[in-house]
Amino acid sequence: MRIPKGLTVALLLLFAVVIQTTLFGQIRFISPDLVMLVVILLALTRIRPELVIGTAFLAGLLVDLLGSSLLGLRAVVFTTVAYIALRTRERAEIGRYATALWAGILTLIGVLLLVLIGTLFGQTSLLGPDVASRLLVVPLANLVLAGLLGPLFVRIVDGDTTAFRYS
Repeated sequence: MRIPKGLTVALLLLFAVVIQTTLFGQIRFISPDLVMLVVILLALTRIRPELVIGTAFLAGLLVDLLGSSLLGLRAVVFTTVAYIALRTRERAEIGRYATALWAGILTLIGVLLLVLIGTLFGQTSLLGPDVASRLLVVPLANLVLAGLLGPLFVRIVDGDTTAFRYS
C-alpha cells in the first residue's frame, strides 16, 4: 500500500517542526534548521514546483505561529529559499556532496535573509552575541544532514526506491 505524497510531506514537515521547536529549541550549541532543510530537499522531489512553494510558505507560517518571531518572517524566508532551490536544483542532482553543499549554501542564504529581514522589522531576538555562530553553525549542520539524509528523503517522498541513487 502506497502512502500519498501529500500525507508523507505533511508528516515529514510536522516531524521537522516538532523536533525543531522542542528538541533544538533547547539545544543552543548546535541546532540545524530542520524545517528549512525539508523545504530545500522538497525541491529535489517530483512534486510540482507550485506545491513546493506553497508548502514552504505554510511551513514557515507554522514555525512563526509556534515561535515568538514576527508573523510571516519565516514564511517569506522559506518561500524565497524554496524558489531559489527550485531554480538551482539541477546543480544538486549530480551527487551526495553536491547536494550537501547546495543545501548548506541555501541554508546560509536563508539564515542571512532571516537576520536581515528580522533586523529591518526590529526582531532583536534574531541578533545578539551568537549571530555570527548561528550564521556558521546552522548551514554547516544542514550541510551534514543533507549529505546524510537527502537521498533517503527523496526516496521516501517520491515512493521510488531507485530515485536519486548515487553511485
